[in-house]
Amino acid sequence: MAQFTLPKNSRVKQGKSISAANGSKNKRVFRIYRWDPDKGENPSMDTFEIDLDKCGPMVLDAIIYIKNELDATLTFRR
Repeated sequence: MAQFTLPKNSRVKQGKSISAANGSKNKRVFRIYRWDPDKGENPSMDTFEIDLDKCGPMVLDAIIYIKNELDATLTFRR
């Protein structure tokens, strides 16, 4: 029987989690896969719950809101 092992850095760990304000009614959760090859750490999944009333209707608007308001270390290409 063949036995396979995954590389050390292939396991995705839980990253940071940020929740929206308690009074928010129009909430959505965004899970963002993050990996920095320079650090040599495992990738992580960050979870952001945002109030859609504070940003535009498109997914790009939500990502820009996360970058500008919640986590300035987030980078992306568009």
